[in-house]
Amino acid sequence: MPFKRYVEIGRVALINYGPEFGKLVVITDVIDQNRALVDFPEQERRVVNFKRLAITDFKVDIKRHAVKKDLKKALADADVVAKFAASSWGQKLAKQAAKAATSDFDRYKATVVKAKKARAVRKVLNGLKKTAAPKKK
Repeated sequence: MPFKRYVEIGRVALINYGPEFGKLVVITDVIDQNRALVDFPEQERRVVNFKRLAITDFKVDIKRHAVKKDLKKALADADVVAKFAASSWGQKLAKQAAKAATSDFDRYKATVVKAKKARAVRKVLNGLKKTAAPKKK
């Protein structure tokens, strides 16, 4: 399978470090070998180092330095946000965010459910062991 995550105009990326962590952006211009100009409808256009970007498989068809109106239209046509959320990467990030948002009581409830499940499995397994192989005297 060929490599397809190239840095190019219109490539969707995920910010993986810093105050904007976890936000999707679109590369609107490549400044040099280390930095890109990125933009997204709800965010300001800014320069980001490539070390802070994780390139995704998604690409929108925009021109260099596209205005917000064109960017919004291209994102809506490509349905990038929904596609990313449906991908395994997006689901993993959503799961991590949900886990981080749990309270102490939620974690306690999850532990209780896990213990009940383990107890039920152990009970069935012990019953099967007794019926499968009776002890030899």
